[in-house]
Amino acid sequence: MSIAFDSEDDAWRTLSQLVNGELDTASVDELEFGDWVKSRVYIQGKRYDSTLNTYMMQGWQDAQRALYRSYAITAKGAADARSLTDSEREKLGLVVQIKSGSSDQEADLTDVLKEAALAAVGKMEPTQIATLLIVVFLSWAGGSITRHWISERAESKRAEIAAGSQKDVNITLLKAFETIQKVAVDQTNADLIAKAIKEQPVLRTFADEAEVARHSMVKHASQSDAVVNGVTIPAAVGRAVTQETRTETVEERRDGNYRVRKVDTTVPDGFRVFVENLENQETFAVDVQEVMSPANDRVIIKDAEWSKVPVRLQINAKVKKGVAQAATILKADKVEVDSDLATSA
Repeated sequence: MSIAFDSEDDAWRTLSQLVNGELDTASVDELEFGDWVKSRVYIQGKRYDSTLNTYMMQGWQDAQRALYRSYAITAKGAADARSLTDSEREKLGLVVQIKSGSSDQEADLTDVLKEAALAAVGKMEPTQIATLLIVVFLSWAGGSITRHWISERAESKRAEIAAGSQKDVNITLLKAFETIQKVAVDQTNADLIAKAIKEQPVLRTFADEAEVARHSMVKHASQSDAVVNGVTIPAAVGRAVTQETRTETVEERRDGNYRVRKVDTTVPDGFRVFVENLENQETFAVDVQEVMSPANDRVIIKDAEWSKVPVRLQINAKVKKGVAQAATILKADKVEVDSDLATSA
């Protein structure tokens, strides 16, 4: 039985059924996605008739980089787009169409997102793969997620203004924020995505990179009033919600019990592992340096991946906005677990 997604609403409805155990699917081939899986930016005005200026182009370029990183993390274990082959880049390449009469920009995402998502499949069941694909598509092309993201950031900026000393200066901006209204179903949908991510932590990578792309698309469309993924965004709001305070990278320890999901031996001075924290399901890539780590530690890590058992790792990580950007394993120890736990991974 085929499952057709002719609209975003169909996708949300099916995702709810999948996450809540109300629907099962025997094959990914049963899924049929409509032409709504697109990223679109619309800017009206003769000035932008069938054109993009260099500032607008940056949004699409950042979206492309985010897509490359999503694939690199899930397929190769590290957010390094330089590891992609020419063939992989071609399959993941965005093609942006610009319609006449305005700057109506549109990129069909179905094939490129499917290519990126399927790199994370591994030994997933068809129902898990279906959930993965729907979440990825909604994260990148969903109007509900875009609207929720805008409203949440607008609410945060409103609070900053209210607590500051420049309230009078920001009257115009506050009025612009009034055009951004919260919609109850958007929070419901956001909670649904969060539930899916908790069940499949690999989805966090796709959701995070989709947010990076969304941020840049909105920012680089903010020279004028715009519509992004069906959501109307006044220029002042677009600029305000994408204005970031500088965030420094800090070093933190990420010690804990981990499961090794993947080992990459192509790293020149050692190897890299893709790990998942058993306590909070955080996933990231960690380097194991050949000259710095004892041979026994390297054996323990490789055995943990091969035997699919947990391993105790001492990790030093460079963290930005709570996310480990780069990390190195300092020490590895075996974790004693019963056979049932080991085989349930």
